[in-house]
Amino acid sequence: MPDASTFYSGSREAYDTHRAALEVITGKTDYRGEDPGLAALMYQLDMAIFWPSMIACWQAVAVAGAHGLTAAEIAPYASENFAGMGHFIDFYAPRIDADYHEGDVDRSSMGLASMDHVLHTATDAGVDTAFPEAVRDIFRRVVEAGHGADSFSSAVELVRKG
Repeated sequence: MPDASTFYSGSREAYDTHRAALEVITGKTDYRGEDPGLAALMYQLDMAIFWPSMIACWQAVAVAGAHGLTAAEIAPYASENFAGMGHFIDFYAPRIDADYHEGDVDRSSMGLASMDHVLHTATDAGVDTAFPEAVRDIFRRVVEAGHGADSFSSAVELVRKG
């Protein structure tokens, strides 16, 4: 499968010896280093993004359905939204690494207000609100910690502290 990729870690010698065969199986191989746990960690990081993103999509499908829209009708917009997420990730990653969370592009208070609207819309539609409530709670905690005027990327600091 040329579009598939797999993380590998552990012995560099073993990886190099078998790389050609591995690429036949998955197309792209991504060697992460000698620590044998790094490949599994990278997979788990992907799943930490994938599953909540898909649940967010199903949340939108449920709200859309409550308003007479089908999943197929909103699928192109959801796909476009997911495709655009890469731009945000690429923009915010260096800022996060530099511990730069200035509210020069966005503000956490804006995210909180937006999630209030999302939550109200879901509530009014009569669909389960557990997921948007969880997201709204993170924004609320960021704002209550004094970061309402900071970028929503400051949420990473809240999550880091557990």
